[in-house]
Amino acid sequence: MTSSIERYTADNINNEAQHVSDSDSNSTLCSDAGEASALLESQSPKPPPSYVTFPETHEEEEEKWKPGPGFWCVEVALWANVFLSGFDTTITASTYAAISSEFGAANNAAWLTTSYLITNTAFQPLYGRLSDLFGRRLCFFVSTATFMAGCLGCSVAPVMLTLNIMRAVAGVGGGGLITMATIINSDMIPFRQRGMYQAMQNILYGFGSVLGASLGGTIAETVGWRWCFLSQVPVSLVALVVGYFVLKNPLDLVDLAGPKGRLRSALQCLDLTGATLLVVGLVVQLLGLSFGGNEYPWSSVPVVAALVTSCVLLAGFIVVEAKTKAMPMIPLRMLQGWQPSVVQLSNLFSGMAAYAYMFLIPLYFQAVRGDSPSKAGLRLVMPSLACPVGGVMAGLLMQHGIRLSYNVRLGTAMTLIGNMLAVTLGTTGDRRKEFIYLVPATLGLGLTHPSILFSFVSLFEHRDQAVATSTVYLIRSMGTIYGVTITSAIVQNVLMVRLPATLGEAATDTLVEKLRRSVFALRELSPELEMAVRALYGDALRISFLASTAFALLAFLFSFAQRTGKLQRNG
Repeated sequence: MTSSIERYTADNINNEAQHVSDSDSNSTLCSDAGEASALLESQSPKPPPSYVTFPETHEEEEEKWKPGPGFWCVEVALWANVFLSGFDTTITASTYAAISSEFGAANNAAWLTTSYLITNTAFQPLYGRLSDLFGRRLCFFVSTATFMAGCLGCSVAPVMLTLNIMRAVAGVGGGGLITMATIINSDMIPFRQRGMYQAMQNILYGFGSVLGASLGGTIAETVGWRWCFLSQVPVSLVALVVGYFVLKNPLDLVDLAGPKGRLRSALQCLDLTGATLLVVGLVVQLLGLSFGGNEYPWSSVPVVAALVTSCVLLAGFIVVEAKTKAMPMIPLRMLQGWQPSVVQLSNLFSGMAAYAYMFLIPLYFQAVRGDSPSKAGLRLVMPSLACPVGGVMAGLLMQHGIRLSYNVRLGTAMTLIGNMLAVTLGTTGDRRKEFIYLVPATLGLGLTHPSILFSFVSLFEHRDQAVATSTVYLIRSMGTIYGVTITSAIVQNVLMVRLPATLGEAATDTLVEKLRRSVFALRELSPELEMAVRALYGDALRISFLASTAFALLAFLFSFAQRTGKLQRNG
């Protein structure tokens, strides 16, 4: 399929190309490689139609904008990836306890999630930068194909280490699934019109989340958990095939001595040093947090060395970001000033609260309530529907001119209420209240994330939208990593300290280790001991929920410092 969609007129493109060719500085090249992209093939230098977003679009033009030819085909390709992003998140959350227990590694189950999140975090901003140099089409294909390869590798992993490595590979691609969808839509849709389209994207993400939550446990118990990953491959293929026909390389991509020139420029412009320091620093820090009180005492040399080394590496990352002449992972200029800072602090802590909550709830169902993976998944279905509902609410509120800061406050308030209710979940009692208790947090997630995204993007000009979007996703992902790791460490440390006393005379090192490594081992205990250990899991999870409540409270408090207005861009 071809179309006449263009990002700039021919004169715009020629002027930009001439500007770059006259510059001998790589730093100039890095800063002037335009973000604008022609998403669909063009065959003539006609003026761009009204549904293409310009760096300086008048309000009247934005109000008159309508989707043009080929628009919905592009959305099919993008939404397939958005669906996969939601599906992968909850299908892993609902089955990680069963998967890690099968490998006898439930005490290190958090790595199934964090191995994906670390690479996802590191590569999200790179996709924004690479798409500026190589175009949206290539980055779309790379992210989709890499995610598909990672899922395929997970489906055949023979040991937990291999599974974690392939989850990291999937994270490399996963970093671009929603990032590229958001950036490509920002190229096509005027800023004032994006509220409803973002809501539609949230619906697809929520639909994927619901299916992942409901099908994950059932798949694991029937055909095996490996199909949880293998089932994502066909959807990735659909995205690749549709994208092949509708996404084209941008016309305004400056030819820097051919592909080799662009590759050389990319290596010079991209902040590879910063990316390396961030990834290594996070991995080392998470190793320290995971091993502390779990594999080694907190005062042991390996744990202390890991935490100190990680602090040095992450401090080095900040220094590199401040001084690099390349395209930084996190442009510190975007965090200068009170408003950008408080928006990102809300972003960080809401990410910590949301994913800690998402990680803990399935464990509560299986370890405390004794549900099978399939039952645990089914209990997540209805509450998960609240996430796309929240996304639609956010889109409608933005579309009707409600201030973005009000949306963020509403979303973080719901997240806070949901986490506070989770603290009160017990080992017995009427299970119908679980449905009511789980709704506010997932509703808050749907409200908060798009509102924070647009709050931050609205603070900058159009030319900064790709990197602003990537920055939001990167900082949110860092929050998810810390939220999952900290709460997981709390659970394992409580179990390590209190399991021997809970088991009493039956306690042995082998039994304690077995109960920490597999939730299925609880079924092998006598009824009295099983009830006692499940109560202990309940105590451990209550403390973890208190931690996630603290994260949500900080996000809520920082939201009151935000002064972002209606859905419009400053400058």
